[in-house]
Amino acid sequence: MDARPEKMSPLDALKERLPGDGILNELTDQLDQTRLLLTANPEAAAEAAMARFTGEAEVESRIAAALAAPTVLADPERFLEAHRLAVRALEILDREGSRDPHVSRRFGPLRPIAEFGAEYIAEYIVKDYAESTANAMRRLYSRREPQAPRGTEERAMLAQARIEMERLTPGFNGGGIGAPVLLAGGAVVPLMASLSQYFGAIDFLAKPVLIGMFVALFVLFGFLSSLLLGAASVAHRRCRLIARQPLTVLWECVGHAGNPPRDGSRMFATVAVVLSALVWVVIPIGAVVTYLVA
Repeated sequence: MDARPEKMSPLDALKERLPGDGILNELTDQLDQTRLLLTANPEAAAEAAMARFTGEAEVESRIAAALAAPTVLADPERFLEAHRLAVRALEILDREGSRDPHVSRRFGPLRPIAEFGAEYIAEYIVKDYAESTANAMRRLYSRREPQAPRGTEERAMLAQARIEMERLTPGFNGGGIGAPVLLAGGAVVPLMASLSQYFGAIDFLAKPVLIGMFVALFVLFGFLSSLLLGAASVAHRRCRLIARQPLTVLWECVGHAGNPPRDGSRMFATVAVVLSALVWVVIPIGAVVTYLVA
C-alpha cells in the first residue's frame, strides 16, 4: 500500500506561495520562539530570543568594568579635595553664571530689553544646571557610601560629603521661569481683550493688514531667536568655564560614575534655531503667498 504524502503545514504552504524568504524565515523564528515560551522552556526561549540582538559589546564591557571595580572611590586621596573644588564651583556658578551677559549692538534701541531678557534666560539655565549638579553629587555620594565597608576611611569621607550636599542642595533652586511666564500670560489676556474692542473694526483679512502681521511676526520671532541663542551661548560658556573641569575631576576621583550632568542650553538653542527657520523660511513664504493670493 502506497504511503500517503505528508501533509504540508500552513506555514510551509505560505512560504511556497509568498516571496521573500528572509521575511518568512524571520516570521518562522519568531513563531518558534513564541511556541517555546508558551510550552517547553520559557527561560531558554527568552535567552535565545534576546541573544539575537547583538552589538552592545562596548556597553557590556563598560558595565562589566563598573561591576569589577575594586573600590568605591577610584582616587580616595584626592576625593575630598575634588569635592570641595566642585562645591566652590557651584557657588561661583550660582552667583556669577548669568550676571551681565554681553548682548550684540544689532538690537539697537531694544538692547536694554535684550540684556534683561538674556540675563533672565541665562539665569534659568545656570540655576537649573547648578541644582541638577548638586542633586547628582548628593545621589552619587549616597549610593557609594553603603558600598564602602564600615569603619573604612572611604565610608567616612563619603558620609561627610553626603551630609554636606544634603545641607547645600536645597539652596540651589532651579530657575523660576514658569511663574513669571504665567503671570505675564495672565496680564496679556485682558490686554488683548481690551485692544480687540478698539480694533474690532479692522479687516484682518485685508492684504495690507496681513502683510503687516507677517512683518510683525518676522521682527518678533527674529528678536526672540537672537535673544534665546545669545542667552543659551552665555550660559553654556560660563557653565563650562566654571564647573566643567572641577566636575570632571570629581567624577574621575569617584570612578565608574558615568559623566557629570550637562546644562540645558541645548534645548534653548534648538528653540532658537526653530524660530530662526520660521523667520527666514516660513514667514517670508507665507507673506509672498498672501500677497499673491489675497
